[in-house]
Amino acid sequence: MLEPAYDEPVVLILDKIENDPTRRALWNAICDAIDLICDHPDSGEARRDELKTAHGKTVWQVPIRCHVEGDNWVLLWYPDGPDAKIVYVGSGLFR
Repeated sequence: MLEPAYDEPVVLILDKIENDPTRRALWNAICDAIDLICDHPDSGEARRDELKTAHGKTVWQVPIRCHVEGDNWVLLWYPDGPDAKIVYVGSGLFR
């Protein structure tokens, strides 16, 4: 089991979504994705899509299942010792 750790831009995004009552479905879906990667970090679902950063680091992309938002949202993460380092939460169109 891992503990979530967030990059600063992710903290700002999560705070904004958590405090917006019109985005409760998205908030719940994000929490579900975080629970998945922290509770089952080696599962196929938590490591569905492997991506490489510009520096060659492997990050894993997990879909955020929320049909209310217009874009397909994703979460990018990698294991970092006892933590699940969450480096991105946002549109899957980031590429």
